[in-house]
Amino acid sequence: MTEFLSRLKQFAHIVYEPKQHLFFAFIWYLSLSGLFVSLNQGHIPWEWGFPSLVTGLTFFIILFVLRAIDEVKDFEYDQRHNPHRPLVCGAVSRKDIALYVILGALFVVMLNLVLSPYLALFVVLNIGYGLLLIKMEQWLPLMGRSRFFNLVITYPVSIALSFYALLQMAISQGVVVEFSHFMLIGCYVMAFLHFEIVRKSMWRNLCEPSELLYSNEIGTKNALLVSTIAALLACVGVVWLIAPWQLTGIASISGWLPLINLLFVVLSLKLFYQNRNQSFNPRKFSVPFIVGFYLMNLVHALAQNQLQLVI
Repeated sequence: MTEFLSRLKQFAHIVYEPKQHLFFAFIWYLSLSGLFVSLNQGHIPWEWGFPSLVTGLTFFIILFVLRAIDEVKDFEYDQRHNPHRPLVCGAVSRKDIALYVILGALFVVMLNLVLSPYLALFVVLNIGYGLLLIKMEQWLPLMGRSRFFNLVITYPVSIALSFYALLQMAISQGVVVEFSHFMLIGCYVMAFLHFEIVRKSMWRNLCEPSELLYSNEIGTKNALLVSTIAALLACVGVVWLIAPWQLTGIASISGWLPLINLLFVVLSLKLFYQNRNQSFNPRKFSVPFIVGFYLMNLVHALAQNQLQLVI
């Protein structure tokens, strides 16, 4: 048991730092849930209670399980390009990975059964699709050659978490599902696309031709263009849904906050164009962008909604 926990700690240290990912999971969920309430025409209070805790933990655990699955799914690629990955460098074994997936899945399913069998079923289907991706890598060789095709196949497993949050809010808090909620999820999809494309792009002269990067597939300038458009759709889209010009008080100001994150988009572009011939970290501003996107939305949700703590 001691060795198992030690390897788990090593795995987390390399690819899934607990505090950072727990924070990320909760601001993702809380910002979404707060805006679901804001956009609901019923004007219900925004409740924070046990269902909120369960849902935030579900985000955290499912993201952990998916990260573990990726260790197996991407093993051959990581051998060539990411030798520091836990499974590749021997920090964990395939048996460890299997246990992480099984224990994580069992725990999160039981956790959601307390709230609703529908939520538990949703979790099972989501993790099941994540496991299916391992086989799909074998069935669809294009997944190993095209980063964009790979994204189309794999991204639904992450998008599903936002739909899970909407389902939880409908079941636990009585949020009436409206079209604007789906548009909001679309904005979150665009925000993550910006983050995803930027962090896996580089100038051709600074990377290996065999690296599976978006920029190697469509060119660096085109990758930056696509990622910038995605960021604009995300930030402008959220502000349009919030419509701060129709609000009063502090909410009429906080509703504009998502636009601040476009600064990180500009900084990312500047970073790329100032480093045409020397290596750099493309994640330098894409990470603050996605975190800032969630945080600014959360700040507005707190400003607009009537918060209720339910024990």
